[in-house]
Amino acid sequence: MLNDKVDVEIYGRKMTLEMDGMTQLELSAIAKQVDGLMREIGRESKIVDSSKLAILTAIEIAADLQKLKARMEDLDKFEGQKVDGMIVDLEKTVESD
Repeated sequence: MLNDKVDVEIYGRKMTLEMDGMTQLELSAIAKQVDGLMREIGRESKIVDSSKLAILTAIEIAADLQKLKARMEDLDKFEGQKVDGMIVDLEKTVESD
């Protein structure tokens, strides 16, 4: 089971992370992404309060996740329509034989 603990630093705060199904390398990479996003949002917004930056970062990540889920739903719908079309084409081909 993958649930290794890893020490990371995000926006100057050190912490130990552990998440089921995640390796130390994956957790470190995610922590680095969060740190980078917090720093980017801090630069752009001029907010220095780390709590506010953490909230804005969480909202940014949640919004990205929502967009990704919507894309996946659209893709699933498109693939379903494509499969349905292929089934109709196959049925026509079988019927014409």
